[in-house]
Formats: sequence, C-alpha cells, structure tokens
Amino acid sequence: MTGIRAPFFEIGPKNLLRRADLEQLARVAGQAGQDHGVTVVLTVPTAMIAPIRDLDTGVLVFAQTMDAETLGATLGRITAESLVDAGAAGVMLNHDSNPMAGDRLAVAMQRARCTGLETIVCADTTADALGLAELDPTAILLEPPALIGRVGGPGERDWIVPANRALRGRQPQVLVMHAGGVSSASVARSIMSLGADGTGSTSGVLAADDPHDAVRTFIAATRAGWEAVPH
Repeated sequence: MTGIRAPFFEIGPKNLLRRADLEQLARVAGQAGQDHGVTVVLTVPTAMIAPIRDLDTGVLVFAQTMDAETLGATLGRITAESLVDAGAAGVMLNHDSNPMAGDRLAVAMQRARCTGLETIVCADTTADALGLAELDPTAILLEPPALIGRVGGPGERDWIVPANRALRGRQPQVLVMHAGGVSSASVARSIMSLGADGTGSTSGVLAADDPHDAVRTFIAATRAGWEAVPH
C-alpha cells in the first residue's frame, strides 16, 4: 500500500469505538476513499492496529502515538518496531491531548523514519508548524487547540493560506493538513479549497446521526475542495 498522498482525509476516533464499530467505519471509509480518489487515514488505538490493518479496506492505519525508546527492557512503551510489526503505516505525534517535549519528539520522529513509518505531526500555530517542518514529517497537522472538538468551527480560517505558503516555502515536500472544528462537510471542503493537502474530522463523523453516511460525505467534500484549486 502506498503512503499518504493528497488529497487526504484523517479520522481519529480516539477510544470512542469498540472493535466492531471501528471495523465498519474502516470498511465504509476505505470504499469512499477509493470512490473519490482520496487517501483515508484512520488513526486508531495501538491494540486495534493489527485487526484493522488485517481487514485491508484501503485505509492507511496510523497509531495515535509512539514513544521514543528503542527496543529494550522497558515496559508499557510503544516502540516504532512494534507499530511496524502490528501493520501500522504511520503514527500521529504531538497531538494536543498527548504532547511530546521537543527532544523526545525529535527522537521519535527519527525512530519513525528509520523504521519506515510515515508521520503526521501536530502543531498549534504556524510558528510551531514551521519549526516542526524542519524534522521532515510526512505531514503537518496545523490545528489550533481551541477548535478541537468544537461544533461549527470559526467562520474564516484566515491563517490557512499564509501558513500553507510559509510551510511550502520552507519544506515543500511536507504535506499540509488543517483541522479542528471540522464539524461539517462544507467546512472540510472550504479548508481544501484554501489549498490544504488534507483535512480531517472525528466529532463531525462520529456525532452524526449516520456516521457512515457522514464519512462518505466528508470524503466527497475533501475531493471537491481539492479540485477547486489548481494543482
């Protein structure tokens, strides 16, 4: 399976779903991704990586976090090697709910790269994103913490265009993702139409009356917004 390519859509169901529901979500999202030509990243709890990956639905299965430790006599640590062996395509690092100190983040990034894991690294601000881009992640997720889980989101995300320009001027190979408060497909489409490579939503999908219909709608909107911009 190839790695993340634009346009992409990420779903991070945290610990909200049991295995059966997560499997169904993976099937629906994988099919929608294939239908619309959108890379779908499903960021799952560590214990769910192998079961979801083994379904081979077409989604890229990412871990929710990883430790910086190497293989050794540690307990309860998540090593890069264990994620690779479980079938993870990559890992999300430095999410607002699980931040990593600078040195440990840099080491974890290096460990992920050496083992072939792709990385989505979270940043609060454009300045943070520019600093993290120097670590050469696969993608930067610029997500102001005040927007995470928020219903409705802000009207104008006036930081997206200048952030995209700054990041691509610094590290053009790093994909740029924007999220936070993506509570509807129209918000996802708007973000993509501002030049993002990817976006994502958890609450917008899982809180919908029909999460499976919602995920299809979000993924279609991701593609439509991407096509609104020359590439």
